[in-house]
Amino acid sequence: MTNYEVLLSKIRELGMDYKWSKMFVKKLADDEKSFVVSDEEKRWALERGFFPGRIELYGLNEDNYKYYIPDFNYFMLHPMNNHFKKWLDKTTLKYVLNSNDCASTMPEYYVYVENDGSFTYLMDAPTNIKKDKDFLINLLKNKGVLAMKPNSGTSGGLGFIKLECKEGQLKENNEVTDLERFRKIKKSMRNYIITEYIKQHKNLTLIWGKSECTLRVIMVKDPKLDIYAPHTWSCAISFARFGTSISGGASNLSSGGIGVGFDFDSGEYYNFGIRYKRFCPEGKWINHGHPDTNIIWKGLGLPNWPLVKRKIMSICQHISSLDYLGLDIIITDDGMKLCEINSHPAMDYAQVLCGPVLANEKIEKFFAHKGLYEYNGNEFYNAYMCSQE
Repeated sequence: MTNYEVLLSKIRELGMDYKWSKMFVKKLADDEKSFVVSDEEKRWALERGFFPGRIELYGLNEDNYKYYIPDFNYFMLHPMNNHFKKWLDKTTLKYVLNSNDCASTMPEYYVYVENDGSFTYLMDAPTNIKKDKDFLINLLKNKGVLAMKPNSGTSGGLGFIKLECKEGQLKENNEVTDLERFRKIKKSMRNYIITEYIKQHKNLTLIWGKSECTLRVIMVKDPKLDIYAPHTWSCAISFARFGTSISGGASNLSSGGIGVGFDFDSGEYYNFGIRYKRFCPEGKWINHGHPDTNIIWKGLGLPNWPLVKRKIMSICQHISSLDYLGLDIIITDDGMKLCEINSHPAMDYAQVLCGPVLANEKIEKFFAHKGLYEYNGNEFYNAYMCSQE
């Protein structure tokens, strides 16, 4: 049995970022709950830097494991962006992307809720709504639907909230609620941004209409020999996430959503999607269509993709002081909106959806340049063995 507190201490001794190491150990614990492997398989995976369950998840073997990014090495690389990573704070990002063909990619920002609960009114707060204790409910009535999200972290466990007010009825994440719950949410919010709620393209609603499809696109800045040459960018990962009947209004995989990879050049879906194994009681975590609507992925693609791809490249060039961007995007009827940019997005199930990242020569060069091969999986294995009881 693994003593995860001991493992956490040992991993930190190896030099992993203090906060990031906690997430690393939690992901390993989830892996051990979801996948059954032999002691021999476990050693083989750990010595190569992988969580043991990756043997089944990726189909790892001696011939292909070098094409996949090992979990230990990937977490040891944190942080991969320099001091400009502060630009990726959700509030700051709105100001950073306010020019150069990027302003239209951001939703309207209405309010920032400070750590003491006070309101700071942002650039898109309507001037015709009185700024007092009733501002939020009046804003909700005016807009019909709002997005409320933590500026960082989970802000006390509330997470993302979709609030609606239609025909006098309040809803929280598509479920009917009441004014008392609204007041509780308002009172509990700290370090929160209240923004325009972005509605997905009508074609995406046909696949799943109870929550918005979000794209995860990971872009890397290509290393260059000529320090004076302009920067170029390559796509490492691209997949779409749809909500399901068990995801509670969310599209992210960690809540029970389903992901399907797509070709970055064409926007065409790949032939299968996946869900986290823990949400699949029958063990069927690979799906060739949406599990609730039965829409088949093969032959379909993303709407507005040429425009969206151009906007993605504009964003990369605009904030090219950064090296590694995990963009979360909603495609709308007339373009796209950016939800946020992650500085170190998950790379586990993404490599099932999109294939082994290091098989792409450009992406492999990026990670090599960042120091991916400087870390030894044997150290991970030894730390793990010290944690066994």
